[in-house]
Amino acid sequence: MDALATIRPDDWNLALFLHILGAMVVVGAVVLALIYFAAAWRGAAPESLRAGFRTLLYAGIPGYIVMRGGSEWIYSKEGLDALPTDPDWIGIGYITADAGLLLLLIATITTGIASRRANAAEATSGAAPGTAGVRVSAALFALLLVGYVIAIWAMTAKPA
Repeated sequence: MDALATIRPDDWNLALFLHILGAMVVVGAVVLALIYFAAAWRGAAPESLRAGFRTLLYAGIPGYIVMRGGSEWIYSKEGLDALPTDPDWIGIGYITADAGLLLLLIATITTGIASRRANAAEATSGAAPGTAGVRVSAALFALLLVGYVIAIWAMTAKPA
């Protein structure tokens, strides 16, 4: 394993680091948001819902941008764009990243709407927020997390 790390040129390090850093931030933000949504779902606490929304807005989406930028940078640095067809692990990464962005944006918007409704319900009647938006967001993030685990496996195992 150490021999593989020494073969990679040093000028690839920053691009690969940014890609991995962004991916770790996105996965961490999704896991943290899922924990917040589970707490909001069970206890109907608007604070958990707001914290989950902020996690996505301030960490999830910027982390995705860094991950995606780093991936395109390392893709061109490694010369993979010159290949006639992409390896399977690159295809899995692209599918997961593109679908992940769509799910991340939909779930962030859904969470923002649920958070605003929770704030309005708390301000007017002191009632607990509805859980429909929380359930939709939690389901989307669980699906997103499964996709990210598959992508992490593909990037590390590099099948075919």
